Amino acid sequence: MPKGLQEMKFRSEFEPYLLTIRHDSKKPLNKWSPQSGGDGGRNWLRRPDHFNIAVILAPYSPYFVLDIDGEKGYKNLQRLQIAYGKLPRTFTVKSPSGWHYYFRYQQGIKRSIGWLAPSIDIICHGYTLLPGSVIDGKRYEVLDDVSIVSAPNWLIRLASNTNKQIDMPAKKKTAAQYDGEDYEHKVWRARKYVEKMPPAVQGQGGHTQLLRVCNILVHKFQLNDADCRDILMEYNTRCEPPFTSHRELFRKISETRKYHG
Repeated sequence: MPKGLQEMKFRSEFEPYLLTIRHDSKKPLNKWSPQSGGDGGRNWLRRPDHFNIAVILAPYSPYFVLDIDGEKGYKNLQRLQIAYGKLPRTFTVKSPSGWHYYFRYQQGIKRSIGWLAPSIDIICHGYTLLPGSVIDGKRYEVLDDVSIVSAPNWLIRLASNTNKQIDMPAKKKTAAQYDGEDYEHKVWRARKYVEKMPPAVQGQGGHTQLLRVCNILVHKFQLNDADCRDILMEYNTRCEPPFTSHRELFRKISETRKYHG
């Protein structure tokens, strides 16, 4: 079995709705309409390195997708969960620009682009790319390999009524205040945060700046030592000059933990 379907472990469930997509594209390999159904991914199964693969969505299959686009979409998702309740675990895919949460379709759910919140879409009446697909060198990957479940009632209600304004929580409630945040998303946000911080420059408070970065990783985002080291190594490439002793660099993390408060 090709690696992409092995990773998903959903071949028997997805196979009737698979659709072969052109290489490095989101366009079907052959002329297609939702009513015509899928092709079982036959071409992709024979040559997975030469094609992308997609699954047809509701109402022509049992699935719809909650599409979260980038950091803005993720923060807005946290705000929705603060207001209405946490999403259940379900089959989740990391796309090149965000996350796809798969749910069981229920009658009445409507396709929407940015209506729930900016950078959050409901995808149905079409198809979406599956793990194993590649766009511009960026791969779709399985993030949470669990069974596809029904969407929570609040999401079904909101996705079924696109004529009423959603009651969002106050903007002062950020994603960091939601204690159910997935750790992997937290690491991603921490990396983006540090990328915007100025480099440590020798003779210009470089030591203090390095400790400031460690403090952000250890206490603001509460990352473990391994992820702190990875992000700190990336940050070190921008320092002037870079720290040549990694042991010295990593000692800043333990110092930050030791002297907190």
